Parts: sequence; C-alpha cells; structure tokens
Amino acid sequence: MFHYRNSIRCIRCISQFKIPRSDCVSYGPPKRVNDPKLCAIRDKGLVLGVYFNENVKDDGAILTASGQKYDKQCGGKLWNQLKLTPIPRLGEYRIFYDLDSTYGYVAVAGLGTECLSFNTIEQLDESKEAIRIAAGIGARALQKFKPSVIHVESFGNAEAAAEGATLSTWKFQEYKSPSNKEIVPNAEIELFDDCDFYGWKIGALKAASQNLARYLQEMPPNYLNPTSFAKIAVELLCELNINVEIKTQGWAASHEMGGFVAIGKSSIQPPLYVEISYFGADECTRPIVLIGKGVTFDSGSLDLKPMRDLMLMKGDMAGAACVLAITRAAAILKLPVNIRGILPLCELMPSGRCPKFGDVISNAHGKSIHIRVPSREGRLLIADSLVYARNYWPKAILDIGTMSKELIYSLGGAACACYTNSEELFCYVSTASSQTGDRIWRMPLWKYYEERIKDCETADVANTSRDDFGDSANCAAFLKQFVCDSKWVHFDTYNVAYTRGHDFPYLQRGMTGRPTRTVIEMMFQLLADSKL
Repeated sequence: MFHYRNSIRCIRCISQFKIPRSDCVSYGPPKRVNDPKLCAIRDKGLVLGVYFNENVKDDGAILTASGQKYDKQCGGKLWNQLKLTPIPRLGEYRIFYDLDSTYGYVAVAGLGTECLSFNTIEQLDESKEAIRIAAGIGARALQKFKPSVIHVESFGNAEAAAEGATLSTWKFQEYKSPSNKEIVPNAEIELFDDCDFYGWKIGALKAASQNLARYLQEMPPNYLNPTSFAKIAVELLCELNINVEIKTQGWAASHEMGGFVAIGKSSIQPPLYVEISYFGADECTRPIVLIGKGVTFDSGSLDLKPMRDLMLMKGDMAGAACVLAITRAAAILKLPVNIRGILPLCELMPSGRCPKFGDVISNAHGKSIHIRVPSREGRLLIADSLVYARNYWPKAILDIGTMSKELIYSLGGAACACYTNSEELFCYVSTASSQTGDRIWRMPLWKYYEERIKDCETADVANTSRDDFGDSANCAAFLKQFVCDSKWVHFDTYNVAYTRGHDFPYLQRGMTGRPTRTVIEMMFQLLADSKL
C-alpha cells in the first residue's frame, strides 16, 4: 500500500508539467507552411560598399549607388542597421542578415573617402586599390557561410572588383583531406548591378592567372619537380594551341648553356629546358620573350641556406610560374601578340656534382663565369636564356626571378625591384604597376656595379661581387653582360614572392604570384599604343 501511494505522487508530479489542453483551440495535425519562397534556402551573399569621409561634420557616410538601390529594395533596412554600428573604414566590413528574400547575408565593406584618385607620390591608383580591398575583404567575409553564389558590386570599376574578390577567396588546400579542409571558395563570384561584364571578365582572368602562379609556387617540391612542372605546362597550355617544347640536359650542353648544365646536374631530378610559344599575331611580328627562373627547390648547394629560408625555397620557381600564367592568359584573351616563354627548370641540391666555390663555366656568349658563391644560381640560368633569346630577334625581353634576399630589408613587400635599359619599357611597366596595385620600383643599372662583378682574376665576370651588399644590383649588372642590344627588363621578385598576409588585405598568407597581373596589363598598354 505504501508503494502504491508513492507511485501516485510520482504520476501527479509528472502530470503537472503537461501543457493543459485549451477549449479554444481545436485539436488537429500541426500546420505547415506551403509557400515555396519561404521554404527556400537563401544561400546567396552580396557585397556592397560604403564611403566615409572623416572631414564631413554631420554624417560623412554614404552608400554606393548599388548600395542605395539595394537599400530601397529592402525598405531601408540596410541603412537603418548600418547606422547602428560604427561605419566601416577602408579595410573593414559589417555583415547583415535577412534583409530581403534573395540574399541571406550582405557584407558592407568600407571604401574610404570618395576623393581617392591617382597618387603620384605613392605611384598608385588609390581608388582602384580601395576597390580591390573592399571587394576582397567583403567576399572573404562571406565565405564562412558557404554560399553558392557571391554577388559583388563593381564599386565603380568592375575589373578591380573582380581582381580583389578572386584573389582574396583563393587558398591552397590541394593536399588536405576533406575533413581537415577549411572553408574553400566553391562559390561562384558574379557581378552585381552593373553591365561592365567585359571589365569583370578581364579582372577575373588576371586574378585567376595570378592564382595559378600561386598554386604552382605552393606545390610541395617532392610533387613539383622539373618533370612534373613540364607535364603541367603541357596539360595547361597545349589545349590553348600553345606550343610546348621540352628539351633535355644534352640539348642544353650542345648549346653551350654552362650555367644550366652546372646547376641541373646537382640533383637526381633531370633538368629540363622548356620553351612555350604563343602566336597571336602574324609570323613576321617580333615576339616578346619572357624568361622565368625555374628552380623547383633551391638548397643553396654547398652554400646551404638557413632553415627559415629553406622552408620557402619550394617557391623559388616563381618566375617560371608567372611566365606560364602570363602566356596562358594571353592565349585565353587572344591577344594579338607573339610570346616566347623560356623556362629553365632544375633543382639545386648539395651533392658531389653540385657547383663549388671557385668553379669556372662558360656559355654561348663566349664569356667565362666565375662562380664566386654557388647559391647565386638563378642568374646563371637567366644568363644562358638571355643569350638564347637573341635567336628570336625579340621586340623586348622580360625576365622574372627570385634573386636577392636583401630586397626584403630595403623594399619589404611593397614593390618588386625593376632593372631596365629602356626608358620606354620602364614607362609602360610603371604605369601598368600603378594600375594593378602590384607596384615596381626602379633600381640602378650603373657601371659601378658592372665593375664589381668584373673584378675577377680567374674569369671574365663573377656571379656576384666580393662585397656582401648590393647583391640585387650586382645580379642585374651581371645579367646585363648577356643582353646585348635588346630592350630588356629584369624583375627581382625575392621580396614579394611570399606574404604573411599583412601586405595586401586581398592576399592571404602564402605565395603571391606577383607580378603576373602587372605584366599582363603592360601587354594591354603596349597593344593599345601599337607598340607590339
């Protein structure tokens, strides 16, 4: 009897939590929403912009034209919520949710003041750079929501907006398992509320080309060796009717490429000399020759590099990656220009066959070269290629490579060093870099540095001077000995090949692929002025 009473109390305690049934509501199955618009998953994102001028006393903030149009469509919700937060400055953003029935989330990125224009002191179109930053941080902010589509407004320049959005949403995760991958930009990036689809396409292609160069730079050196690089070149370029010729070490030796042979034999990976040819103009048009340093891993040989430097030496083929990406972009755009790309691909490893301190080699130019420091190998590859490029009677020669570490201390990540013997070419390169935001800085190509590399008792020239400083300029002076009378530009990209993610808001930590967009833009300008 005692247990029965306890069980009754337990039942009553449980029953007091039951919701009493009301006489006013008829009992029946639960109601369901049958409106398909309300049931649809809103997985689209939108990036808009806002200007802010600190010098205006009252309200210095104003939405862009596309932002104001969208604000009217959603009944003023965007502006009302934006005013509740601090207005985002340049490089900042705010995210808002559930403003309309189309977009689940809207990012509003700061553009700074409307008064931005070309700054002669900075050598930069600050308006375009602000657009890249706004589009980049806005698109990246929406990635964490895994959207199917990200619509980005043009901010007044569709090309710059496409560059910023495409560059910022790219990240190398090729070898991560699906469970460990971070949020990847699988979303399509499309233009919003603008009809400049051509400018958007050009900007997206430029950025995609730079992303291709970044991809190749990020590949591990055990996966990307000279042979696999050559295979990638065949796969990516032959489908666009670009000729790819792969030549062996024996061919290079027969053409007296002493530097390429000396560097290539240091590794068990066979060196390959790759030539890529794009013919967009008639056969009588003189080509532009692009030379890219292609050392897939640079150990420094017997002059072994420090551990911190070795960690980044997988990207020492940055020049070859840029040349491949630039040529591919020219073919996709069908530019009316002829391009000859030269990619000397090899590894530099410490072994019994690697170049030693004091070795003397020669090349087809007829000059003997004293290897004063074995780790300065890139200039030997470029020197051989500069001599070989004369066979094409080029309109201009551009070589790209990571040459001198000292540029990190002088220029940081702001600009790559540029050396040239042509004032005309420098004007085009400088203008192009100011438009792309990927700036260059002209360095001296003086006889002072030539005398330093000619100060050698055992050979005609040395691959560097006796002094520790001025190595980037010494490298350019060395390469100048093999140029002859061609118009020539040398890009030393050591300091801009890698970023920690602080140099540009639209470039995440890792390899940069610079200066791919600048060279493509330079070709556009040369074609516009009928210089090609």
